[in-house]
Amino acid sequence: SGTLTAQNPPNPLGQPLLDASGDVREDAFIQIPLRADDRRYADIDGDRLKSFLMEVDSISLADRDRGNVFWGRNIGTLGHEETQDWVEQYFRANDLENVYRQPFDVGPQWKPETWTISFSVGGRTFELESARPPQGAESTPAGGLDFELVWLGTGSEADYIGRDVRGKAVLILDIPRPGTLRHSIRTEGSVARAFEQGAAAVGIVYGISDNFAVWQRTAGRPGFNLGYQDGLMLRDLLGGGERVTVNLQMRSEVVSGLQASSVWGTLPGMSDEEILVIAHMDGYFQAASDNASGLAAMMGLLEHFANIPRSERPRTIRFLGSVGHHSGPGTSWLHDNLETALANTVLAINLEHVALVRTKYWGPTLRKTNAVSPMRWWVWGSDRLLATVLDSFNRFNVAVTGDMEGGASGEMGRMARDVPTIQVITSPEIKHTEQDTPDWVPAVGLEQITRAYARIIDGANGLDREDLEPAP
Repeated sequence: SGTLTAQNPPNPLGQPLLDASGDVREDAFIQIPLRADDRRYADIDGDRLKSFLMEVDSISLADRDRGNVFWGRNIGTLGHEETQDWVEQYFRANDLENVYRQPFDVGPQWKPETWTISFSVGGRTFELESARPPQGAESTPAGGLDFELVWLGTGSEADYIGRDVRGKAVLILDIPRPGTLRHSIRTEGSVARAFEQGAAAVGIVYGISDNFAVWQRTAGRPGFNLGYQDGLMLRDLLGGGERVTVNLQMRSEVVSGLQASSVWGTLPGMSDEEILVIAHMDGYFQAASDNASGLAAMMGLLEHFANIPRSERPRTIRFLGSVGHHSGPGTSWLHDNLETALANTVLAINLEHVALVRTKYWGPTLRKTNAVSPMRWWVWGSDRLLATVLDSFNRFNVAVTGDMEGGASGEMGRMARDVPTIQVITSPEIKHTEQDTPDWVPAVGLEQITRAYARIIDGANGLDREDLEPAP
């Protein structure tokens, strides 16, 4: 029990799997040795891939250090432009042909300038470490907006029975399943319900562990976000009969007329048939998993195949650093122009959230393990393509869910059935939070998925186009 642990002296063995920062050491992760017949993929090295990720991470940190409030690699920011530069630099360094940028007009982009979120109880005013405004929040009047807080559980209909929330800010617990993709406030419509019940603002308490900082939207109305630890502290104050108020101050603008670009490069092969490799470039905050991991895997595939003589590359490989879909068009252009843009494409691979550490809940703490997390997966194509994919996953220890997704998501969503496609993806608790940091992406995870995709490309190159396509 926790009591017994507190009474016991420290174990002299310490924490043998953790580094000085308390993260799982890279060399502590389970690593499956290469099979003899897969030695041609030995050049795809986890440390090299992690170094790519760290370079992308540094772009985000520079954007933060410049003072950008909603920082990272978001569309319309210098961080995104520098990511385009980074992708183009590696395309040119590896002698790709026809390297160019494809510009897109992007919709109005939200730009916060300053914000504060403060709480008051019993004459005392304080701020909380995880408190963040909602993405898209409008400017408040001078002095901000003040609301009394009410705890509303998960914000279900049952939680409102006998409660009058008119004019107040309701605190709602948001249960990740496992992250911000299928979380409870989204699947149960909790934010909309709060405003329908007369609430003037919504405070989202994200998670069932830790204290993650996230900027979730509150339907264009006043609101704020808190991590689990901070949210429970407020809940307990309210439970003790205290009156708690929140003050929200925001100055923001919406910037129109912006453009952002995708970056293309071509590695020619012995035929005009193409394999398309995609990784989106935009990302909230450090965005190590979403999607520095995909960009790192793309560069690993690029270097691997660029070092193979053209005479041994049966098909052309096109690499696409996609503009991104968080607040941009993603790959919609490919779907909308598939008869021309995908005319020669025999297979498309989307690299998105491709390697995360596996976790385990223990009370209010999410603990990291020394294993790579299983992923959701998607294959659209023939039985022979499927067999190649699953064999490659097995060889390189890429774990996936037992059931395959009913469609692709993220960058590949709209084009998932336009041509044969493959995707693995995982969206954990830290997705879109300020805690999506490099320690969540193990080098061995990058290595095994990149090696698997390299083998899948080789396997696909051994099949004719019609043998890759799904049965009629």
